[in-house]
Amino acid sequence: MPELLVRLLLGLLFVALRAQFYPLLKLMGYRRFEPQQGSVLVACCTNGLGHLHQMERVLAVLEEAGVDFPVIALAKEKKVPSYKLVALKHRFPHARFVDLDFEVDYDNGKSFKNSAIVWNAAKTACTRSVQLSRKVAALFKQYRPAYCLSFWEPAVASIINVMNAPTRLIAVASQGQIYRDSSGDERGLLMRGLHQLCVGPRGTLVPLSVLPMEGAIPQIVSLPPAAPLLLDDGGFYVAYTTVPQVLSPLKSKLAGRRVLLFVKEKRLAYYTAKYKRYPHVTVQPASPRFAHYLARSRGLIATPSRGVVTQALAVGKPVYLFCPRGHLEQEYNLRFYLKHFAAVTSPRTRRYRRLLRVGRAGTLPSGWQGRLESLAEWDAGHAAREGARASQGRTLSEWLSQTDELIAKRLLPLLTPAPADAAAGEAAAAAGRGGGAAAERAASGGAASPAGPSPGAASPLASPVAPWVEEALRGGAVAAEGGTGAEEEADEDEGEDEDEDEEADEGDEDKGEGGARGHGA
Repeated sequence: MPELLVRLLLGLLFVALRAQFYPLLKLMGYRRFEPQQGSVLVACCTNGLGHLHQMERVLAVLEEAGVDFPVIALAKEKKVPSYKLVALKHRFPHARFVDLDFEVDYDNGKSFKNSAIVWNAAKTACTRSVQLSRKVAALFKQYRPAYCLSFWEPAVASIINVMNAPTRLIAVASQGQIYRDSSGDERGLLMRGLHQLCVGPRGTLVPLSVLPMEGAIPQIVSLPPAAPLLLDDGGFYVAYTTVPQVLSPLKSKLAGRRVLLFVKEKRLAYYTAKYKRYPHVTVQPASPRFAHYLARSRGLIATPSRGVVTQALAVGKPVYLFCPRGHLEQEYNLRFYLKHFAAVTSPRTRRYRRLLRVGRAGTLPSGWQGRLESLAEWDAGHAAREGARASQGRTLSEWLSQTDELIAKRLLPLLTPAPADAAAGEAAAAAGRGGGAAAERAASGGAASPAGPSPGAASPLASPVAPWVEEALRGGAVAAEGGTGAEEEADEDEGEDEDEDEEADEGDEDKGEGGARGHGA
């Protein structure tokens, strides 16, 4: 697309946002305010678990450094698994949790369609903008945040830019690696549109990066301790994705191995029924126990979600990646992992060869360390690549071990007022002591209501665990920390059959579920 046209469309996007939100915010009582120095408004995307895990780790480090964040705004609270919401409220009991209830769905838990994203975005903007404007105007009036720490949450970020608010916007996201990597993906209309929504011209984007990168924070994951396989029959694989539809080859292409498939909590019943005819696949809801199983598994089968794949690579596990059609971020991730990691493999079907622009033989470009193979070839070839996996895992773990140090190093300067700003804030506070400012400060300072559960609250798995799953965890305690960062055959004919399997499976799901399509990464 011509650069001039891209800029024109991005300009129209800003005009549309301003035309929609500016009058609504004014109507809901938004007025220009003097920021309360040191006050941080946290906003987090809830499409998938990755952003929530990142937020939890970052806030823990900042809290230890004395940063105050009285309010945490979640894009759509009902998308957060119950165990995760309980853990967050218990971890940050002095923060008020606010449900913005405003987020474009990237998936419905079964499939991924770009057309559904556009429809859901239009519907969300038309039906929920008023309540969003009311909530954000109230938060700005009550807390007068000097900073907004955003984890790829576009609604609050867009409002800050549209209203030219005095709040400084800092975004922390793994998408930042795409914009820094100069791979070409960052120049597309969609990625630039996402940057305008989530960061904008006034914001600062701090990347989360799998490999060392200037100005970046290591990809935030919790690493389980290495553990040996405890089963005599060859072990099991773990599988995870927010779009399990793309993992349909597990049904027939890996029938000789046990697979523990983690899915979204709200889709547990659907996928349990869908896989009931395949006894080698056990379906479980996403939970903190994922890391325990990953540590004792033969490897990971997943879509290229940054957190869970990085987690597996760091502990030396072989990884097999399927990629949803049309998902630009995950297509970038797929190319990135195949280029840099010997432990990563993807299907050799026509669709993947076209995506990666390779020939019929499936040979990747010179210098790329991954490979294209069938599931059966991948399953049989783990021993040959064990040394490369272990070496790259140690290197990756060394980079990830610097996470807390670099969170503080990258973010604290951005969340600390410059001397001139601090002096101005003190002068404004002093000027207000003689009038009604004291009452205003009392109101803004005392509104944070503890929302955490009682200490020791726990959330058990939502379904029974198969006996072989429990057997995989015997032999010693495993650290309780961790979570999910919570896809083919040798010849051409087999490969085409696999693509048909995926498409047929998606068609079955569309017939069986019906209703509106959402969209989630």
